Amino acid sequence: MSDQPPPHPLTETELSARLRGLAAQGAAPATGAQARSRAQRRRRSQRVVLSTTVLAAAALAAVASGALGSDTEAAAPPAASVSHTPTPVPSPAHVQPVTIDLDAHTLTIKGRRFPISGVQDNCPIGERQVTVTAKYPTLTMPPDKYSRLTKYVDVRQWTVTFTDRHHHERLLMWALDPSAGLNSIGNNAGPGSIALAPQDGKWVYDAIKPGARVEIKGRQAASADPDSVCYDRHPVTGDH
Repeated sequence: MSDQPPPHPLTETELSARLRGLAAQGAAPATGAQARSRAQRRRRSQRVVLSTTVLAAAALAAVASGALGSDTEAAAPPAASVSHTPTPVPSPAHVQPVTIDLDAHTLTIKGRRFPISGVQDNCPIGERQVTVTAKYPTLTMPPDKYSRLTKYVDVRQWTVTFTDRHHHERLLMWALDPSAGLNSIGNNAGPGSIALAPQDGKWVYDAIKPGARVEIKGRQAASADPDSVCYDRHPVTGDH
């Protein structure tokens, strides 16, 4: 037990005096330190209220956004149902078609058909499809044993060449010399290449392009005489 005596009860007069003193102290103006302390307490209270309000608004927005997002996702079509227009693929470069028919003795290009002098049975071209390599206004053929003896220079006009399966550039077609006559047209006379009439040969020369695909139709002998006989089959150098 405490040795201190119990507090002395206040009389009614003392209690009234103390209450009046407290009332007077509260009515007195606060000091600078007291005013700053009260202002800080008010600001802290305001910040607490503001933070609580912001958090409540954010929570409400998140709930609303989640609800709206669920509805939007449910309404959106699945990704697999979205169609895309494919990018068009460029078409391949146009290849000029040319047809040589050895049975009909014709050459067809750009919708026009020309009579030709075909190849001899013993000197077939030896190809079913070739690509035009080059063309020359004039082409001096390589000399053979006969031209070496006679000193004859074989010059062809309006010539078109191709590259064969052995990678040799060879004569494909040319225009007959007007002075030589046209008796070979419609016959198999060429020793390894075809020939056209002078005007037809010039027209075909102007119309055909390097890279043109030439289809060779008709019968060709399976065997051939050597190039010493089929001298149009000699590789050419392209000199002109």
